[in-house]
Amino acid sequence: MPFQLCYASTATHDFTRDELLELLTYARKRNAEKGITGLLLFQGGHFLQVLEGEPNEVRGLFKQIAKDERHTDIALLFEELVSQTQYPDWSMGFQTLDGSEWMEFPNEDSNQQDLRALAQTMGRAKELLMYVRKQGLDPAKDIG
Repeated sequence: MPFQLCYASTATHDFTRDELLELLTYARKRNAEKGITGLLLFQGGHFLQVLEGEPNEVRGLFKQIAKDERHTDIALLFEELVSQTQYPDWSMGFQTLDGSEWMEFPNEDSNQQDLRALAQTMGRAKELLMYVRKQGLDPAKDIG
């Protein structure tokens, strides 16, 4: 049975397009070698990532990711066994979010939230991840 793990974190600096591309290139290669799939979202200096695969592989990768100095304030949002993989064709799908997505996830007081705050409130990480998965990746927003 596939295993999923999701976390949110905050970038330690402003990522350039080239830095994000380098990160994705490395992650996609490493994940493909380990049989890990997933999705990485980036907005306003915050990351939200879901990883899926064999439990030991995913947890081992998360331990490595947690040591990476390019981000801080890492919060594990959920980990669980799932009936089937949700991202089977993405060694690491990536999407930057420009804010228009928040219209699908209104805040109760109508104030805009950043990616991390949205993901951590009311368990909405799964909802946001599945929204992006169902909508598909927008190549115009992808850096590579």
